[in-house]
Amino acid sequence: MKKTFILTLVFAIALPLYAQHDGKRPEKRQQDITEIVSDLSATQKIKVENVTKESKTRVRQLREQQKAVRDSISFYMNCDGDQSRLLFPLFDREARLQVEINREMYNTKLRLDEMLTPAQREELHKTMSTRKKKK
Repeated sequence: MKKTFILTLVFAIALPLYAQHDGKRPEKRQQDITEIVSDLSATQKIKVENVTKESKTRVRQLREQQKAVRDSISFYMNCDGDQSRLLFPLFDREARLQVEINREMYNTKLRLDEMLTPAQREELHKTMSTRKKKK
């Protein structure tokens, strides 16, 4: 009887917590550049925050557009018959959006590199390469 009660109690507590996360693990927050590079001046910090904020907003918008295009592609891929006249322009649009995302990320990198000293750039690049190796 006690075991049943304890198991019921555990499930009663654990199930709502599990449902909150939709069964997914919570994602770890990526460190911001201002947290990686240790010796940023106040001016650099403000400029870096502004550039990264603008870039994240732009990339988020592009990814939302890309998701809408991918959803359309998925819809037409599941339709019967030849949908190539509808699909091929969507494939092109999705590819152009990916190029825009890559271009935005590269331009952000260039803008940030202009703001940082050589030592700060080295610290940032070293940390980023270490992260890539861990993945």
